[in-house]
This record gives sequence, structure tokens and C-alpha cells, in this order.
Amino acid sequence: MEFHQVGQRPELRALTGLRGVAAVVVALAHFDIKLPYGLQAFVLWQDAAVDLFFCLSGFTLAYVYSAQGFQFSRYIMARLGRIYPLYLVTLLLVAAVYVVPIAVDPVAYPAKAAVTDFLLQLLMLNAWPLIGATGVHWNTPGWSISVEWLCYLLLFPALLRLKPPGTANARLLNLIGLAALSYALFTSLFDWRLPVLLEPHAVLTPWAYWLASLRGIIGFTAGWIVFSSFEQQDEIYAFCRRNSAVIWLSFGAVLVLWYFDLLHNHVLIFVFPFLVLAATDETSPTSRLLGWMPLHFLGVISYSIYMTHMIVFVVSWVAFKSAPPETWSMLMWMAPIGGTFAISVLSYYAIERPARDEIRRISQRWLSTYDSNRPTTTSIPAPD
Repeated sequence: MEFHQVGQRPELRALTGLRGVAAVVVALAHFDIKLPYGLQAFVLWQDAAVDLFFCLSGFTLAYVYSAQGFQFSRYIMARLGRIYPLYLVTLLLVAAVYVVPIAVDPVAYPAKAAVTDFLLQLLMLNAWPLIGATGVHWNTPGWSISVEWLCYLLLFPALLRLKPPGTANARLLNLIGLAALSYALFTSLFDWRLPVLLEPHAVLTPWAYWLASLRGIIGFTAGWIVFSSFEQQDEIYAFCRRNSAVIWLSFGAVLVLWYFDLLHNHVLIFVFPFLVLAATDETSPTSRLLGWMPLHFLGVISYSIYMTHMIVFVVSWVAFKSAPPETWSMLMWMAPIGGTFAISVLSYYAIERPARDEIRRISQRWLSTYDSNRPTTTSIPAPD
């Protein structure tokens, strides 16, 4: 079976805005801004936010591609054009400014290990089980890009060959089961040091290295099932359309319960599939808010926000002569926050979009030439 790209579908603006909100949450959580009354708890759900990214990616790819007649080569070149240029620029920047001149050390981080890690990251294999899952990611968010690449290359084409659960009840049970599995894996295997420390270290269990990829696989699969519900406009879809406000209140209730230490914030992954479905109804107040121009624009530059915010944060820290972030005034915090926004806008228009468009043009030209030069086969009539 081949795959083909569906005719141009309209953008679901609320989903773009939702991606922007998730990117901002990840950035602010990594900055670890201290808010009064412990209110930073409401932006420290960045681990679950990455699972929301995976679910959104699975849904979006299923929304764009279908399983009739498309060329895998065109699909994968489009995915590469989407994520790789900015990923490569940030990797090289961190390598040139920090890793090579400062971090490489004959004892703590030998050059041989650095070269191996660089090659794994260059190929986006640094979070793949058995190949590159060492917990070393020079630009911290790079681990999830490696997981996205795994899902782009191997998982999503396989999902397109499968039939999703056939009934609304089966889809609901699968979504709950996937969320329960992801929650169990996260709460038992997550090691917060893995995407942070440069040097490899002893983990509680070797299975901790598998967690990132397993979360991505589960999230993508959930997004694929959510799209099936959206496409069939089944009872789950109808419920989410009617009860968008209730779903968002449930999302807020989880954060409140977590604030009072009554619930683990990763329970949010049970809400995300329904949040995504609710956001597809662009007539609801929450979807109109997410599709509002400023939030939508954050979604447009969300990948740039995600890939540059840690670099801007470290540069700001150095500029403040290594003063601990917990001592920064709100005015000082404007440097990493405003700087991330400015650099993200710049990188989107100067790197991300031009490189994506150029790769698309080159791949279309190359693939068109390949298709025109490929020999055609003559069909032989079947015998009577």
C-alpha cells in the first residue's frame, strides 16, 4: 500500500494556538521563574506538555496524510524540512559556543565521547533505544526532536497501514489504556536528570533510557486515534464539541489538585486527547481564544521557541555574571523572556521557513526528475 497527501485541508487554528501555549509552558518551566504563592505550579507541567506535542503531531500528520497512493520519499523530505534546519543550527551553535571550548574535558567528558554524541545528535538518533539513548542532549529539548524523528520515520507510516479501532467505545478504551500506560511508565521510570546533564550518569534503571521513545510512540498513537474520532465524527467527537468548557475545567482542576499535592500533574495526559478534539471545534469560546491572532502566532513560532529558549536563557545567565536565577528581578527576567520571543521570530523568518521552503523545492525537483526517469511497466492482460 502507498500513501498520498490529502488535498489541502484548512488549518485548525486552535490546534496551532494550543501548540504555542505548550511551547511557552515548556520555556517558562525551564526558566523556573519564581512566582508569588507558588503559582509557578501552573506553568511547571512541561513534562506533560511534551506529551501534548506528541499527541498533536500524531493528529496533525493523520489530518494531512492518508493511506492512498502517496510516496514515502515526499513525506519524509517534508518532515525533514520541517524540523531539521533549525535543529541543526541550534546543535552547531551549542557545540561551537559551549561544548567544544568549555565542556570537553579529558576526564569528565573526553573528546571521543563528545564526537560520538555529536554524530548521534546530528542524525537525530540521540533518544532512540539501543542506538543512541544515552541521556546526553547538548540542547536540552533535542531529545524530543529525536523521538519525533523516530515516530516520523518508523511509527506513523506503519499507523497509516493499520485500521484504527472500529467503534467509538473501542477508540475510547484505547485512549484511556494508552494514557494509563504512559502514566505508569512516566511515574516509574522518569529520571529528571537525563535530558539535563551533559555527562552520562547512573540511572535508577536502564529502562529509563527507553521512556522518551515510549512516550512519543504512545502520544503519536493517541493522536492517530483522536483523528479517527474526528474523521468519523463519532460520539467522542460529539461529546468533546458539546463539552469543551468542561474539558478545559478538568484540565484546570488537575493543575489545582497538583498545586495542593493531591494529584500528580502527569494525569494531564488523560485529558489531552479530549482537549485536542475539543479544539477542533472552532466555534467554541476556548477555540476562538486559541485561534486569536497573538496565540496563533505563538503556535506558528512554537518550534523556534522550543529550540532556542534554553540557549537564550544560558546567554542571559552569563550576561548577568552568573547571578542565580532565583535572585533575578522581574525586570531581569524580561531578558530571557523577551529575548526568546525576539530570537524565535527571527529564527522562524530567517532560518526555519526559508530552509523548509528551499528543501521542499529541492525535494520536489529531485523527486519529479526521479519519477520522470523511472521506467514504466506495461501491464499484461490477464488470460480469459
